[in-house]
Amino acid sequence: MFNRRNGGGEYPRLVAVETTSRCNASCPFCPYNVKVRDKIAMAQDLFEKIIEDCREFPLETIEPFLNGEPFVDPDIVGRLEHIKRRLPRTNLAVYSNGYALTPKRIDQLVGIGIDHLYISLNTLDPDKYRAIMGFNLARTLDNMRYLTDPVRRQRIAHEITFRMTRMDDTTLAEQDRFIAYCKERGVRCFIVGLFNYKGDVSSHLPVPGYPCEHITRLDILSDGTVTLCCQDQEGKYAWGDVRKASVLEVYRGAVATRYREMHRTGRRAQIEPCGTCNLFWPSLDGMPLATTVKVAVQAGLYMIRHRPSGRKAPTADPPPPRPLAVSE
Repeated sequence: MFNRRNGGGEYPRLVAVETTSRCNASCPFCPYNVKVRDKIAMAQDLFEKIIEDCREFPLETIEPFLNGEPFVDPDIVGRLEHIKRRLPRTNLAVYSNGYALTPKRIDQLVGIGIDHLYISLNTLDPDKYRAIMGFNLARTLDNMRYLTDPVRRQRIAHEITFRMTRMDDTTLAEQDRFIAYCKERGVRCFIVGLFNYKGDVSSHLPVPGYPCEHITRLDILSDGTVTLCCQDQEGKYAWGDVRKASVLEVYRGAVATRYREMHRTGRRAQIEPCGTCNLFWPSLDGMPLATTVKVAVQAGLYMIRHRPSGRKAPTADPPPPRPLAVSE
């Protein structure tokens, strides 16, 4: 059982900060293309306020990323440097699709102290890559060769992971090629199934009954709204606003507390929209030992039965395509 508490109560294990809500990709499994809120960069004074708020508790991890591509933010390098100056003991995780991570930009990251850099490649098939991402694969792979060159890779990030979102028609051959490519480049390989974005995206993976790991993190949109999680791209189920309250005040507020209580007491299905969301990573925090053990068993059985991550054969009968719904 894990508990993160200080004198005033529970605090988040992770804070995600959307420094920009813009993205240069067009992935069909992401809600970016139907997102109706403004595509903006976070104001610098708001960004710095959030970072100062995070100094009030022992934050494990910070991610300057949510529903946008960090490297289309012209100020991202300075923001990463600011995070490491003000939160030197906090793990810094950075996510990117890699297309804007050019050699010039990669050189700017040397020595900042990124702990984990995740690159979403998704496929090594040029035609499929263009269909999924809207990019030229050759440029991205050139960026990845530069990034993973032994001359500089350890000075960029302590860990580098290449990620593939496994869609219903992703073949075993595609996955094997991706695994081999990651091994060749000396990076970690991560293959993960489709999330359904609260039921808006077709996915064969069922909705779990156990608590979701997102209840112990805080996801902040570029305008300061604290959204429920990355699946709530419009902030419809907001927990609060860090322009009006501190990070801790929002996390300990009535709305966030209710979500954690519902999940931890086995009532995930009864709270909207979690009852229709198949985000499958479990939370083992903040519950009595017996409940924690029960949840661990439930999550383990889910992973064994449905294999939401790792190498898996394509679904025999994929569901019909369903476009992402614009926020109601």
